[in-house]
Amino acid sequence: MNEKNRVFIIEYAKGSDKGFDGFRPDSKPILQAIKEATGLDREIVFYRPNKKYELLDYLKENALAVISRINPGNLKEVDEYFQFLKALSNYGVEIHTHPDVMINLDFKDILAKLKGTPLGDDDTYFYHTYTDFVKKFPADLDKYGIRVLKTNYGSTGEGVYLVSKKDDGSIFTVEAVNNEKYYFDDIDEFLHKFESKFEPDDENAAYFKGKAGFVGCRYLERISEGEIRVLLVADKPVSVVHKKPQEGEFSATLFSGAKYRYESPDEPKWKDVVKLTKDGLKYIKPYLSGQDFPLLWTMDYIMDRDKEGKDTYVLSEINCSCVGITTQLDVAKDVAAVFKQKLLDREKKK
Repeated sequence: MNEKNRVFIIEYAKGSDKGFDGFRPDSKPILQAIKEATGLDREIVFYRPNKKYELLDYLKENALAVISRINPGNLKEVDEYFQFLKALSNYGVEIHTHPDVMINLDFKDILAKLKGTPLGDDDTYFYHTYTDFVKKFPADLDKYGIRVLKTNYGSTGEGVYLVSKKDDGSIFTVEAVNNEKYYFDDIDEFLHKFESKFEPDDENAAYFKGKAGFVGCRYLERISEGEIRVLLVADKPVSVVHKKPQEGEFSATLFSGAKYRYESPDEPKWKDVVKLTKDGLKYIKPYLSGQDFPLLWTMDYIMDRDKEGKDTYVLSEINCSCVGITTQLDVAKDVAAVFKQKLLDREKKK
């Protein structure tokens, strides 16, 4: 059998992330950069749940590496797809990003796990069950009068709520994805209406057990100044994106009208957040389950102030399942450099 020398990008046939040709606009540039840097063959394939076994056989015979470019939010059976990637890995195929890494980093409960580190905020809590939520959330809300609730798995602001308690005891909420506003007479009515948002664990899930629920965080007023996104390729920061919400809005997603500005990580004004990111990698490493850092991923921060009034950065989420670089296609060269280094390392071992 010929030595496997092909890098695959795997996409999903459906979703709003496609260009006019049916592919993600960043897929071909990534593979072209890998070809130019390494000479490796490349191919794009589509994951179809009813054809997954045929695809598994094809990839295990031909793939040196697979880059998953599927937003899990587009899939009905995400756990099934994670198992598919794990099976490929078990056959010796290099997976980017490995599902063992995604299950740890791409969920909001990582924010609670990082408490006690420079990346974590000590006032973060993961409400895994509705019972836990009812017991603890009212006191958490009373402490500050305002909290942010994030569904443990989601993107583009979906399932993220700003919850505030008014002087008369009424509750006001805003959902980040569409800035939709809701009013409740009191905390009991809010809790009752929120119960439907807690989904039970799937008993048949291999990856998603213990992942249902919401993460509660402090509301940081400086979100009005924008969210700071550090884009990384493996362990190297390659870009800083300043995401500024629309005036008076809470969400910093493109879908809600936020403005994005792309800058170099070498800019002096980003020195502190880039240093925090680099230094923080050692706290994230234990959650990699022995795998590599994600190929393309982001660490997002909201600015805060310490007791002396100096700027600080609070980690608000990590994204590593399918980070788009359509507006930053030059990053494809950094991705290709990872594969070039892996090729050199393989040659040294021979």
